[in-house]
Amino acid sequence: MICATVGRGRHSSLLAEWKEAAEAGVELVELRIDCLRREPDLKRIMAEKYTPIVFTVRRGVDGGMWRGQEDKRQRLLREAIVAGVDYVDLEVDIADKIRRFGKTKRIVSYHNVNKTPEDIKDYADQCDEKDADVVKIATLAQTLGDASRVAHLAVGSPVPMIAIAMGDVGTFTRVLGAKYGAPFTYAGFNPDRMFAPGMLQYRDLKRDYQYDLIDKDTEVYAVIGDPIEQSLSPTVHNAAFRSLGLNKVLIPILVPDGGLGRALKDLEWIGIKAMSVTIPHKEKIIEFLTAKDGAVERTGSCNTVVFQPGKAIGYNTDYRAAMDVLEDALGGRTGDDESSPLLDKQALILGAGGVARSLAFGLSRRGAGVTVTNRNDERASRLAEEVGCRAINWGQRASTLSDVLINATPVGMHPNVDDTPMPPAGFRAGQIVFDSVYHPESTMFLKLASERSCTTVSGVQMFIHQAAHQFKLYTGRDAPLDVMREALKRRLTPIKE
Repeated sequence: MICATVGRGRHSSLLAEWKEAAEAGVELVELRIDCLRREPDLKRIMAEKYTPIVFTVRRGVDGGMWRGQEDKRQRLLREAIVAGVDYVDLEVDIADKIRRFGKTKRIVSYHNVNKTPEDIKDYADQCDEKDADVVKIATLAQTLGDASRVAHLAVGSPVPMIAIAMGDVGTFTRVLGAKYGAPFTYAGFNPDRMFAPGMLQYRDLKRDYQYDLIDKDTEVYAVIGDPIEQSLSPTVHNAAFRSLGLNKVLIPILVPDGGLGRALKDLEWIGIKAMSVTIPHKEKIIEFLTAKDGAVERTGSCNTVVFQPGKAIGYNTDYRAAMDVLEDALGGRTGDDESSPLLDKQALILGAGGVARSLAFGLSRRGAGVTVTNRNDERASRLAEEVGCRAINWGQRASTLSDVLINATPVGMHPNVDDTPMPPAGFRAGQIVFDSVYHPESTMFLKLASERSCTTVSGVQMFIHQAAHQFKLYTGRDAPLDVMREALKRRLTPIKE
């Protein structure tokens, strides 16, 4: 179950948003009474009970907005219990002062908005000892190791536990709770109000992760990278899994640059079946593989890892997908024996990272003339030497003639949607212009190209192709492409349901 958190400054706004949440299908709402600017009117609040509720009056030290007297706060909690609220949230240090009464269930919680203590399990044990129906642990994760330790608390817990690592590095803990017995997880309902760092929205948990279908038998897949919040892999893969009735979920995990080896160790206990690998780990991940396909061998870049007992097998589905969409833009092939339409075309690649590497090798193998450029001249030269192609200075990119122009940098990626790696003068009518960025679909790079009569290829097209190849590796089954496309379209549209 997903518990949507609602907190407003006025009683009328609180009640209106609670009603709106109920109409949207929310089954449980946390009412953050501490957000009210006036004296809480419990009778008014409970007059029309739109859904079951978690009654919470959070102190400032625990990340809340209550600034009144502590005796008054505890009196409110007691009054709520007498009124018959479904759950009451009691911090571990006051739980002994507020007795059980009636049918109200006790959530005994520990919050730390500054860090995750080394002895966090001791705090969980203390909560368990306070006559808890549910234990809630919510601490700020400063590292992936912190997040992993918090998530692991719920495994084998004698009392149902909601274990949340706050912060972007701990977002995945909000999804995996159901697998480890959490009775519910918390989510935001109003996107303009965020109650904790890393909190997901109700709509996203419901739609993109289908949280209510996750159980102890759900197999876990992941996408790792930094940044990771813009990744659309969970959206398309989870939609595909569920459309075929597969009990699997793909979660996003923020793995900072330089922390890959440690991250793989921290995540071992989860038993991740396979993962998508994105910026900046596509090259670094190779040293942790036990086997790799030919595309990884050729390009030195890996975006997919499948784990088997004692094995980590790497694949490059970017490579195949990029070649597919570029050849399609040029009319495609009529047969496997036919030469590629990329033969003898001149391609200019902006960037020298993992995606650029895949594209450079793929284009070269298909007979295209390849030129690479990067803000860092040394990186461009190194890639050109490895591929056997040409490198130019970044300042020459707008004056270099090409049939195919490719952005293989993250420039223009959400939220920096007004950025472009190529000035308007660099586009020429008739060019094939491809952007590997897929969020947003229509980047500034592609808009400028379209205005200058170029044929544009969006990163969404490549993304769907590579995701379909990944899905086959993950499941052994053909991807439901229509389902993937529809899920992606729904997620990218600026109009929200």
